[in-house]
Amino acid sequence: MLNRTQAPALKEISAVQLPPAEIITFPNGSRLHRIHNATQPILKFEIVLKAGKWYEPYNGVSYLAAKMLLEGTQQYSARQIADIIALYGASLESNQGFDRTSITLYTLTKHFEPLVNLLAEILYAPTFPEKEFELLKIRTIQNISVEKKKNAYLANQLFTRNIYGPSHPYTTGMDEVILSQTTLPEVKEFYNTYYNLSEAEIFICGDFSSVDISKVESLFGSSSIQGEPALTKEYKPAGTIKKDFLVKEDSLQSSVRVGSAWPAMNHPYYHKLALLNKILGGYFGSRLMKNIREDKGFTYGIYSSILAKEHHTIFFIGTDVNYQNSQQTLDEIYKEVNLLKNEPVELSELQTVQNYTLGKLANDLSTIFDQAEKYKNIILHNLPLTFYSDYIKAIKSITPQELNLLANQYYILDNFYEAVVGKPVD
Repeated sequence: MLNRTQAPALKEISAVQLPPAEIITFPNGSRLHRIHNATQPILKFEIVLKAGKWYEPYNGVSYLAAKMLLEGTQQYSARQIADIIALYGASLESNQGFDRTSITLYTLTKHFEPLVNLLAEILYAPTFPEKEFELLKIRTIQNISVEKKKNAYLANQLFTRNIYGPSHPYTTGMDEVILSQTTLPEVKEFYNTYYNLSEAEIFICGDFSSVDISKVESLFGSSSIQGEPALTKEYKPAGTIKKDFLVKEDSLQSSVRVGSAWPAMNHPYYHKLALLNKILGGYFGSRLMKNIREDKGFTYGIYSSILAKEHHTIFFIGTDVNYQNSQQTLDEIYKEVNLLKNEPVELSELQTVQNYTLGKLANDLSTIFDQAEKYKNIILHNLPLTFYSDYIKAIKSITPQELNLLANQYYILDNFYEAVVGKPVD
């Protein structure tokens, strides 16, 4: 009989076993990744295309193309599309990212056939109605105007622009002037060029049948929206401003961003550098949180993150503080970075962060959709299937001495970029 007065025994995570995925290459060149799990009668279906910001000729074109897909097709208006999705209690989104555009459907398994037919109609036969296009531009420009009143938005934009340069696709944000001048023919041309199923990665996970797979192949496996591969583009970071300050005289709070270029996810030290980032500012008990939030009381929160994209990766620290504390916050950030470079991490602190990191990974793999997302990450970044098991091994085996060496090798302050948006101190 279960003794409820005793807590269950703790078990260490020793490896990550992602669910097996079967890959089918369709005649048109697209690939279907199947991850089956019948515990619940739901599924996720996603088509990922090389149609993100990386491929756009003008800032905002890829975003407008993604959003216009749901604004009407040859058979359905935008209102009818929304009504059909609501009728089946499903979710359908078309989202543009820095590298790819994803069209994602969540549905009960029993409704998959009519909804995947609708998705095919949306992907193959969008009409790009002029009226909806102009309204989308107006809404988007209004949203940008609202965002630009926020220091955090401006700080992210300034920071990434100074690393990458103003015309690089990894610079965050959109330009209202360029967006207002974007024409419908330009958006259609982007769709015709880059919505190419022959290069698509298609993912289906959850409870599906062989009939569902046959349906997917018949809809997306033989035809291609555009026969030619996406044009290869090359961009290199071209930023030159290492320290920047954008004045907002009416703001009592400043947004601070500090960081630099970082190794990609396939780098041999990436896993251990991720743990180093956790110690610095990657979780609630991090050094930056203890110093700048708890000890100094400068902020409600400060974090450090690794933003890994397909063509480049950056590490950055972000926080919002009273403008009078901006410089002292920067000083304390650099102080914590230098401590990691000058002093080995205490073993007790390392063990705490190791346990947190492994526990969070387990939590991040709790559902089939979570696991499928990790698998998709492996595919899109061209990583080995053992990536997350390798992560566990690296986290469990790292030593304070290794962390110290990595901090000295990769936290090079001369390579750091610094951006602050707010009111200057008198």
